[in-house]
Amino acid sequence: MFFDPPSLAEEQEKMRALLKYVEPRTQDDVRMVAAALKCSGDKYESVFADWAKPYGRFKAKQLWSKARPDPDALEEAAERQMLAEKRRNRFQPLSAAEICSMAPQEYRLKPILPTQGIAVVYGASGSGKSFVAMAMAGAIATGEPFFGYVTSFAHVLYVVLEGEAGIQSRVRAWQREYGREVPDDIRFLVQPFKLTDQADVSDLAAICPPKSVVFIDTLNRAAPGSDENSSKDMGLIIEGAKALQQATGGLVVLIAHTGKDPAKGIRGHSSLFAAIDAAILVSREGDARRWKIDKAKDGRDGDEHPFRLKVVEVGEDADGDAITSCVITPDASAVAHLKPLTGNRQVAMATLHEAASSNGALNEVGEFVGVPTGAWRAAFYRQRPNATEDANRKAFDRARGDLVGLGLVRVTNDLCQFDGPTAAATNGVVAAVLARQADKTGTLA
Repeated sequence: MFFDPPSLAEEQEKMRALLKYVEPRTQDDVRMVAAALKCSGDKYESVFADWAKPYGRFKAKQLWSKARPDPDALEEAAERQMLAEKRRNRFQPLSAAEICSMAPQEYRLKPILPTQGIAVVYGASGSGKSFVAMAMAGAIATGEPFFGYVTSFAHVLYVVLEGEAGIQSRVRAWQREYGREVPDDIRFLVQPFKLTDQADVSDLAAICPPKSVVFIDTLNRAAPGSDENSSKDMGLIIEGAKALQQATGGLVVLIAHTGKDPAKGIRGHSSLFAAIDAAILVSREGDARRWKIDKAKDGRDGDEHPFRLKVVEVGEDADGDAITSCVITPDASAVAHLKPLTGNRQVAMATLHEAASSNGALNEVGEFVGVPTGAWRAAFYRQRPNATEDANRKAFDRARGDLVGLGLVRVTNDLCQFDGPTAAATNGVVAAVLARQADKTGTLA
């Protein structure tokens, strides 16, 4: 009947079904199941004996006889096994095919700064590292190239802990130089912040949009009282940076100083350099300044980019004296001192000449105004007929970015022009070639 209580056989069958989720692996497993089933007397003794066969009938019978009823023992045994199973499956090796199918590394500043990680921009006092970091932050917040390197947009928080009084002038200088307001996607924090304070890290992360980029200027001011040369103190600093990075899911960029000997790298314990994903070294020799890729995981390091600090007048003080600040620009005058172009850079420069002479554009007064990127790209590809489309694309984009970063090429509205000390002469020669072609065909490019 519907309301009749279940039979003994039905109850035993239900218990067998329940015990399928617990295996008789250890003595504790068997003992706890026995204790749980004994709460019902001998009703489930046969069920227990069948379940415990893999452990051993004789040993299981002894445990049954000694077990004391415990209604919570079965749940405890199941939880123990679930935890053990979870630990057993904690490490999951991947095959080569699975590795190759994973999403490729994503970059915020390709191929230097990853979208997620920790980076350092460092240099001696007066090298211009904060100006480099400021320019980098502006490029990321606008999604615009930085020295020819492609950026991907992200919200930026710039934590100003050193030189707070000058940040207003730097913002105004950026706006004067680029002729527009600093985008709202970059914000500035001028309040004290301590990277080694868990509450500070948590509260700062809470105001950051997901996957944002946080610049901390400087590392020293963000860790007051810490001994940067101590492995213990540096470990706490690294731990704070990692916590901030993990909480935001983005990139943390620390602005740091070099030590007494700049050749030895970032000031402080060597564990910092080992822990970061990327490093940019900013150096100065007299008026000559450069930033260099000092570390880039899965990327290239050693590339250098000369720059200069361009003085920008941003207003007047109460005495009528000019207030100035600086922005960074590629230093074309330093190009002559760089090594000769090789590899794909050399191919890219040669094919730019080729494309400009055949597909370049002139303005109404006959001046060369550039060649479309597509025409240059096609000429570059023709020099690498055996390469795949993807390989050609990557090689061209990298070479073009290098030439822009070196100050040899300028790209405006997808028109590519020669830049640097010899640009005027080169552009003049190209203009003459295009003019002769126009005279022959009766058209003007």
